Amino acid sequence: MRNLLKWELKQTFQSKAFWGFGITLTLMNIIFLFITSIDGELGGFELFMQGCSDYNSFILLFIGIFAGIHVAGAFEERKIQAAVMAGNSRFNILAVKLFSYSLSIAAFSICAMGASLIGGVLTNEGVTFVDDFFREVVLRIVAYTLVEVAFVSICFFLSMLVKSLGAAIGVNLVSMLVLNIVGQMLISKEWAVNFMKFTPLGQTFMLLVDASTKNLIVSVAASVLGLAVTVTLSYIKFRKEELK
Repeated sequence: MRNLLKWELKQTFQSKAFWGFGITLTLMNIIFLFITSIDGELGGFELFMQGCSDYNSFILLFIGIFAGIHVAGAFEERKIQAAVMAGNSRFNILAVKLFSYSLSIAAFSICAMGASLIGGVLTNEGVTFVDDFFREVVLRIVAYTLVEVAFVSICFFLSMLVKSLGAAIGVNLVSMLVLNIVGQMLISKEWAVNFMKFTPLGQTFMLLVDASTKNLIVSVAASVLGLAVTVTLSYIKFRKEELK
């Protein structure tokens, strides 16, 4: 398991896809943050929150490609098959694959939201002046990162289903856009909020307006549950699948 994990992390963090997407997402956040700050209408905290919202929009567009390369690409390049033939259990292979995928998303999120935080601090009404900085900013970033990881784990599962790079990218992109549209429609309905807040999708909206201790706890619990569902469904699909 340890050697498998080392191999997987090395493959992930030395890949052009990881660095390419990480740099692209961060630069896009910085550029849009700069454009938003030009008119000076937003204070530091509002600018930081806008950056978090922008990042969520950007990742919807790019995560399908990254997930396709990370998962479907590994099938096409026969890396998964080679790991199975080397005697590794399918659960261990799945676990380390999802772990490296989740770490990648977490790195993207922290870098992009960190850039938004720095931009907020540098404004005249800096984000550091917000009440309860630790909860409103630091814990919000941690919770939002977990929520993003759990939400886009859907693309991990879809890529496991499709296993074709091109098809996986297309399916992931459509799925993310549809889910986001549905999420925006539901989150505006009072009757749907009580359900939506217990899902990673719902929390991508809720955390932008509610960083109360209660909602932070709910967001973490929803993220853990979402990842557990992804692991379970992916393993059910993968455990007896014939590898070609």
